[in-house]
Amino acid sequence: MLSVIYPEVKAPYDEIFKQIVQGIEDEYQGPIKLYPLKSTFSVTETVQQLDQNNEQMVIALGKSGYQVAKEVYQRKSVAVGALPIQPNGISGVSLLAEPKVLFDSLRLLAPSVKRVAVLHTPANKWLIGRAKAQADQLGLTLLHIEVSDLKNAVAEYDTLLKELDPQTDAIWLPLDPVTANEQVILPKLLEYAWEHNLVLFSSKPEHAKRGALFSMFPNHYELGKGLVFMVERLRSKEIASSVLPMDKMQLAVNLRTAAHLGFAYNTQLRNNFSIVFNK
Repeated sequence: MLSVIYPEVKAPYDEIFKQIVQGIEDEYQGPIKLYPLKSTFSVTETVQQLDQNNEQMVIALGKSGYQVAKEVYQRKSVAVGALPIQPNGISGVSLLAEPKVLFDSLRLLAPSVKRVAVLHTPANKWLIGRAKAQADQLGLTLLHIEVSDLKNAVAEYDTLLKELDPQTDAIWLPLDPVTANEQVILPKLLEYAWEHNLVLFSSKPEHAKRGALFSMFPNHYELGKGLVFMVERLRSKEIASSVLPMDKMQLAVNLRTAAHLGFAYNTQLRNNFSIVFNK
């Protein structure tokens, strides 16, 4: 039996969890027990239900699911999803995009870029380690700068922007509330990138709509399938506890920004775009 714990939310946000659950149901071959959690749910009661039903494999989605996962992961096989989780002992697939997926798209959409600059906080250090290795394999140079807070990030960006070459450099905005701050950092970088013809790309879906060249958003159905793959292997002890970035992502491209940068994409390439923006 596989247990799936997820929050009960109103439309249209429920569509995300419906797609994840559909992926789980299509991938898992055995019986599945769904635990939709109301906003007033009790963590203790939910854990008791799992124990009474002798549930040994659990997929926990969203913040509500994560609250339950924290209580049972040491004695059950648990995989967490639909959150930007970091390694902390609980296994799961993070909403953070696998850097290689971003870099592969960068090479297709802006092939002149040779160096990628990224600012990050300590929480994302684990992802930057993966990014460095993957950039090296693709022939890209990753310039990574760790910052502690928003003030530090603004100062580092001010220094960085003076050193970048728009012909060969790009800035990557990770899923980081400090270094990709919506009120301060993003408007500043969007304005600079437009004025200086600099490639700016992002891990956050909405940023392409606001003017980044491209961004990524999760394929929630494939996330569901991936969580089944993980939890089954945790149960059989084929893999150790781990957190993986999402490698099943969809591509959003801002065609107005692309045209401004001098990029033109043929039909074959455009077929890889899941969403396009023209303003």
